[in-house]
Amino acid sequence: MGPIAAALTGGAVGAAGGGLLGALVGYGIPEEQARRYESGIREGNIVMGVSPRSDEDAAYFENEWRNYRGEDIYRPALRAA
Repeated sequence: MGPIAAALTGGAVGAAGGGLLGALVGYGIPEEQARRYESGIREGNIVMGVSPRSDEDAAYFENEWRNYRGEDIYRPALRAA
């Protein structure tokens, strides 16, 4: 299980206390975006994350998620290796 999945699993259990929001922000998602994700999770939606290896991979994932009606897609700048 990746770090975001572990954070979300633990965060989902303590979401009522703000644990999920903290986990998302701690992973590097801006607070405003994390609040939207937290709200969506409480409504029964999911959050899925990937770590693309290149800008081309990131663009591919973003386009595919949009093709399948993905919402609130957050795409930060890739970190230098």
